[in-house]
Amino acid sequence: MLPPLPRRIALYGRHSTIMQTASSSADQVAACAPIVSFLGGNVVATQLDPQLSGYRRNRPGLQLLLRAAEAGEIDIIVCEPLDRLARDAEDVAWLGKKLAYHRVPLHTVSEGHVDEIKFAVAGLLGSIFLKNLVEKTLRGMEAAVLAGRFAGGRAYGYKRMVRLDANGEVQPGPLKIDEAQAEVVGRIFSWFAAGVSAIQIAPRLNHKGVLGPRGGEWNASTIRGDPAKLVGILNSPLYVGRLAWGAGSGAGTPTAKNANAAIGSATSLSG
Repeated sequence: MLPPLPRRIALYGRHSTIMQTASSSADQVAACAPIVSFLGGNVVATQLDPQLSGYRRNRPGLQLLLRAAEAGEIDIIVCEPLDRLARDAEDVAWLGKKLAYHRVPLHTVSEGHVDEIKFAVAGLLGSIFLKNLVEKTLRGMEAAVLAGRFAGGRAYGYKRMVRLDANGEVQPGPLKIDEAQAEVVGRIFSWFAAGVSAIQIAPRLNHKGVLGPRGGEWNASTIRGDPAKLVGILNSPLYVGRLAWGAGSGAGTPTAKNANAAIGSATSLSG
C-alpha cells in the first residue's frame, strides 16, 4: 500500500487598514508555522488580503482560497484567528457551510480546529463586535463635526488638513479648498443655475477631460446626489459653507437660487 500523500495546506492572512504595518498579513501567516508543523502537511498556497475589511466577501485572496477549495486543490486552510477570514455572522456561517461542503477543515492559531460550534460562536461575537464598532465610529464622527472637522471620507473640492494635538499625535483637521477642483464645482453650479441638468453636466465635464472625484468619469448621480441624504455636489451643504451631521437637515432639492448662492460660498469654506 502506498503511503498517504501529505495534506495540502493553504495559509491566509488579512489586515484591515493602512494604520497596521504592511507586513501584518505576512506576520499572521508566519504565526501559523507551529500549526502547519503539527498537522504535518505541505503549504501549497498562501493568500493575503492587506488593507481589506473582513466584512467584504469579494476579497481577492479569499476568493482564490475558496476557488482552490472548490477545485479540490487544498485539504486544509490555516489562518491566525477566524476573524481574519470573516467577521459578520452571516459571512461566518456562509464560510462554514462552503468549507464543510467541500470537506476542507479550518484550523486557526487562536481556536484550533474550527468546528460547527466554534463557527456559531464566532458569528455571534462578530455581530457584537460590529455593533460596538458602529457605535464608536458614530460617536467619533459626531465629535469631529462638533469640533468643526469634516467627518466624511472624500470631499470633492476640498483637501483635508492634518494637525498635531497636545501629545504631538496627528489628528484630522479642517478642510482646505482645492483650488483646481473648486473651479470645477463653481462651473457645475453655474451651469445648473443656467438650467443645465445634472444629466447634461456630466458628459460636458467628461468631454472636457475633467476627472471625477474618484479619478474616473463623471456621472449624473455624483452631481445630483440625494437631497434626503445630503450627498452629491448639488445637495451637499459643504458647498454653501456648512458642515452637516445626519440627514434631513433641510437642504431640499437644489434650485437655481441656491445654485447662485453656492457659486460664491463654495470657495469660502476654509475649515
